Amino acid sequence: MIEYFKTKNYELQQLKNFEKGCWINAISPSPEEIDSLCNKFKIDKNNIMSALDSDEIPRVEFIGKEIYIILKTISPDTRKLNSVLILLSRNFILTLSPSRPQFVKQIISRKKEFNTSKKIKCILMMFYFINKGFEEFTLNTVKAVNKEKANIRKLTDRQINNLLEQESILNDLVASYYYTNLVYEKIIKNAKFPSREKEEIRDLAIEAQQGFNLCRASLKTISNIRNTLVILASNKLNKIITLLTVFTIMISIPAAVSSIYGMNILLPMQNNPKAFSYIIAFIVALWAVFIVYLKRIL
Repeated sequence: MIEYFKTKNYELQQLKNFEKGCWINAISPSPEEIDSLCNKFKIDKNNIMSALDSDEIPRVEFIGKEIYIILKTISPDTRKLNSVLILLSRNFILTLSPSRPQFVKQIISRKKEFNTSKKIKCILMMFYFINKGFEEFTLNTVKAVNKEKANIRKLTDRQINNLLEQESILNDLVASYYYTNLVYEKIIKNAKFPSREKEEIRDLAIEAQQGFNLCRASLKTISNIRNTLVILASNKLNKIITLLTVFTIMISIPAAVSSIYGMNILLPMQNNPKAFSYIIAFIVALWAVFIVYLKRIL
């Protein structure tokens, strides 16, 4: 699907066809639509295909007077990372992604704040909303990790699996933040943007770095939780093994004595009417000695 938007009468309006200076928004375009975009606007097809690949890393390319920017966005439906292409051309702005990004919805909802005649400002607004989306998603993920940390001794298998999923998400976020910062640095260094706009990009880079550091700290927290779980499981296993060993020995003592007195041979006190009491007392005495010994060594 391909949509066209342009600011008219100080308000963003949707167009039926392309007009010079408009914003082209392509959502999961078909092969025919991709060919149409490439042929009509001379767009590099490789970058379009990269934007449709969810595993593509953020990067920026300068081809002639056009700037191809590929970033990561949070899909509002699947809560996973998707790629998005932002193309800054002389006659238009183009965004392309496999699903409608959240920042596109936010821009469309703020019709009076998005002016397509100021292309660099439009790009910065897209960067801003993408950063905010990452920030909210990162904070929610970190909160989920800290919640599990508070109940570390009561974690169920399902909660542990959720924690591992959070770790995978955080690893993806760390990579996205890292490459996004590289994109910002390259734009600041190579793009012919006004100094004020470059300062705004530097601010976005600082925010991205803060998100990067927050994700790294949360990953360390998960690593500590995993180590703690290993130690707790090991201690629990040792206690169970110790208990089973003690139980086995306690059972073995009367079993050994009873097996001896079950032999068909002459045995001491076999004719004594109090022999059973003596044998029980002997077993209890052995248990007492064993328990005292265990208390000393454990």
